[in-house]
Amino acid sequence: MKVKPLILLLLGCALIVLANLRWGLGILGWFAPVPFLHLLRNTRGWRIRLALFFALPAAWTLAVCKIITNHIPAVAALGYGIPIGIIFFLAFLAWDMLRKRRDDWRAVLAFPFIMVIAEWVQATFTPLGSWGSAAYTQLENLPVLQMASLFGIFGVSWVIYFTAATLEYAWAFPAGRRSWVTAAAVVAIAAHLFGYVRLSINPMADEKLIKVAAVGTDATFSGLPLPSNEEISTIEKGLFLRTKKAAEGGALLVVWNEGSTPVDCAHEAEFLQQTGKLASETQIDLVVAYIKPVHLEPLLYENKYVWFRPDGSVNHEYLKHEPVPGEPAKRGIAPMNVVNASFGKAGGAICYDYDFPRLAMRNTKLGVGIVALPSSDWLGIDPIHTQMATLRAIEGGYSIIRSTRMGLSAGIDPYGRIRGWLSSNESKDRILWVTLPAAQLETLYSKIHDLFVYVGIIFVLFVWIKTYRKNKQNTDKK
Repeated sequence: MKVKPLILLLLGCALIVLANLRWGLGILGWFAPVPFLHLLRNTRGWRIRLALFFALPAAWTLAVCKIITNHIPAVAALGYGIPIGIIFFLAFLAWDMLRKRRDDWRAVLAFPFIMVIAEWVQATFTPLGSWGSAAYTQLENLPVLQMASLFGIFGVSWVIYFTAATLEYAWAFPAGRRSWVTAAAVVAIAAHLFGYVRLSINPMADEKLIKVAAVGTDATFSGLPLPSNEEISTIEKGLFLRTKKAAEGGALLVVWNEGSTPVDCAHEAEFLQQTGKLASETQIDLVVAYIKPVHLEPLLYENKYVWFRPDGSVNHEYLKHEPVPGEPAKRGIAPMNVVNASFGKAGGAICYDYDFPRLAMRNTKLGVGIVALPSSDWLGIDPIHTQMATLRAIEGGYSIIRSTRMGLSAGIDPYGRIRGWLSSNESKDRILWVTLPAAQLETLYSKIHDLFVYVGIIFVLFVWIKTYRKNKQNTDKK
């Protein structure tokens, strides 16, 4: 059945909007690329390609609009939607150029690799991180997310893109439909079976479990104006009281929210002395996250945490390595640190840092078993931003305690299972206790890193070169 190009274009855009981000329907993620692939296969000329060039950024902008709430400016939808759409357009265009020269199983296999290469380029070389990855359409599908333990987030995306490519090929060529539908089913089922088996086997059953806590703040500021001195005093009093309560509840590690309180340069030394004393009195590892303004006009601050040991000493300070685009924060450049705590090796990062798999992998290389992740979200990305962090736990094989301001705080184990959660958007409680494994679980991805993507690059280049040589030989014969 022939479908009009406009229908395919609109259908593809609708699937992107419905499958991704807030209120996303994960099942649609498996089919979202199909209309665009079929559109490119059955049309010629630059007009349709130009329409796709505008349609993809428009669709992604609409998808991002679903998470624009509270104080987030609407222009942020354009800042993310347009570049993500353009990156994926270039990937579709690359596949289209290859398919025109070699329309067989190689083109089908090349498509998922081209798409994950595009995702990898975005996550590695742009400030957008991994937002827009096909893997994030499956945040409710824990079994298939276990593929991240093998090949990272890109392995999960590859399975989705391969399924879409084979289904589209079966649609285009009815003669071989059964074999291609079978191929799609085998890969998708195999990925799910792997996940079910991995989740049913618990090699960490004998590993040490520790109680950790996420302590929330009453602060609601976002940029200027900063809270008054009286308001700051109230905020800090609440943080100190909750930290003591968390320690009394048995927590060995307590993590504050990102930007729990502003601390100016003149009072930072006194503040750190007080928080160090708090850690010593409660005998806990305490991760104190706060904002330190450098100057107000224009606004520039340090988004940081300080890790205190149970004796009150400072283990290390950490500045956010990847500020959100538009965030007026100094970029951290120092190497990540490992904390040799009583319960094992621990590490940390701040919120948006963990949208970048390469940054999260640094903690894996340090051998940490648990990561403190002070974070700050908003209603539009609660709970999906915390769920996105589950992929970092699966990839790296460690637990995460994500302490989130204006969002979902959660304790995540190395299988990506959320063992405890508390949303500040739904509750006035400010303390989350959760028990987590403290040892690192070895994963294939922690050993090979992005080798799967590099293999994909080699395969795509190989197909391109073979196709070029074959076409050249045919031309020479003529």
